[in-house]
Amino acid sequence: MKKFIILALILSSCKSTFYIARHAEKVDNSANPPLSTLGKERAEDLKQALLNKQITDIYSTSFLRTQNTAKPLADALGKQIKVYAASPADSMRVFIERLKTMKGKKVLIVGHSNTCKYVVNGLLEKDTLRSDIPDNDFDNLYIVERNFFPVRKMRFFAKTYGKTSPQ
Repeated sequence: MKKFIILALILSSCKSTFYIARHAEKVDNSANPPLSTLGKERAEDLKQALLNKQITDIYSTSFLRTQNTAKPLADALGKQIKVYAASPADSMRVFIERLKTMKGKKVLIVGHSNTCKYVVNGLLEKDTLRSDIPDNDFDNLYIVERNFFPVRKMRFFAKTYGKTSPQ
């Protein structure tokens, strides 16, 4: 039994899971709006969806809408939100390369309708998501698993959480 536990610990440290979500609904289309009432509810839904996933790190851009989407989970877990730059493209590449070096982590990344695909595709090292998230779509949760041992393997899941976004 002890050998099984040790093996399970070794294998779990060879896998990282990334949860990528777009920010929740915002109050308006101004430059840096906060979340709407519906957006605050969605942020709580994201917290509930990930609360028992042993999240180790939380990343968000510096915008209010992304920060406020990540905040309920960060507060519940006692984690700090780490800020990443969503532009220019070079900053995104550096951020994704840093994510790819993480082993044994479970990470939430909150982005934007036009950046989530870059994070997903960069982690998977192929173009899985081909378009931006539609402007009225806020309920997607993309999951990328990167296994490093015994063989290098990546898996992708597209799920939703909270209330369905109106189409």
